[in-house]
Amino acid sequence: MKIGDKWLSFEITSKRSCCDDPITQDTIEKCIRIALDALEGERDRDGNALILHSLIVGSMGQTDEEKCVGFLHDVVEDTKWTFDDLSDEEVPEKIIEALKLCTHKENMDYYDYVQRIIDSGNMTAIHVKQNDLRHNLARGHAFGYPNLIAKHQKALQMIEDYLKEENR
Repeated sequence: MKIGDKWLSFEITSKRSCCDDPITQDTIEKCIRIALDALEGERDRDGNALILHSLIVGSMGQTDEEKCVGFLHDVVEDTKWTFDDLSDEEVPEKIIEALKLCTHKENMDYYDYVQRIIDSGNMTAIHVKQNDLRHNLARGHAFGYPNLIAKHQKALQMIEDYLKEENR
């Protein structure tokens, strides 16, 4: 896909669920439907449909679990949905646990929040936050938000340093 004079490309790949894995294609579809419902009518700071960001972050996932967490990563943080609501919808617990890590609480320093994700060792949450930051950086560059670029670049560097150190 060409945007302006730059080519963007991404490949959608995924570890296929096995028969005893609760992350099935039906689960992925359920997570997308929940995100669509929860974020309906919501806009980002530039007036774009907020669901676009969630769909992109989810599509960046390399496993089915990362995809589900990516699709839902802003649902509890930015809407009236709760973790209990997700549980009531039978979202698998391992997705909810990663979402709890990826949900930034207003009273927590942003870098402490990122460090909490890193310290958890939950690779799904770490990879989803990495994908979220990569997309946020692209949006920051596209729409000219130097403060957000600096914030997200520092957070992304924290995650990449951890991944490099752990050889992951």
